[in-house]
Amino acid sequence: MAKVSHASHMMQLGDYKFSVSSAAFSKLSYATEYRWKNQDSQTEGKSPVQQFVGVGAQTITLDGTIYPQLVKDGLSQVDNMRAEAAKGKPLTLGYVKVNGKSDASVGRILGKWIIKSINEERSLFLNDGIPREIQFQMTLERYDGNTK
Repeated sequence: MAKVSHASHMMQLGDYKFSVSSAAFSKLSYATEYRWKNQDSQTEGKSPVQQFVGVGAQTITLDGTIYPQLVKDGLSQVDNMRAEAAKGKPLTLGYVKVNGKSDASVGRILGKWIIKSINEERSLFLNDGIPREIQFQMTLERYDGNTK
């Protein structure tokens, strides 16, 4: 049987913590582009020669649902995410993972990331206009920091 992590949050981006008690993501998508450049040269098949020039953009997309009446500061969770984005700087992304037999969990830092977009959809409104469900999607892009 797999070990159960007792971490207080799923993942942390800057000061914002994704957790069941705030905003939990239900889907994490990770994409990496690989860059190839066409070289103009004569080949027998008349196709251009391809040259690998490096790893391209790396993105993470988080999809989740917030039930405002069930979590602390439920209606302001997406605003809190936007506050992190508005800092206008790369943020450290990390999470807790299982590590070995004696140490149940350890933090893993995934490097610096920038928030590219945050989308929010509110639904299932009560009489006073308060939503019972908030769907969110956040797109992150790895920040390399090299300015060659």
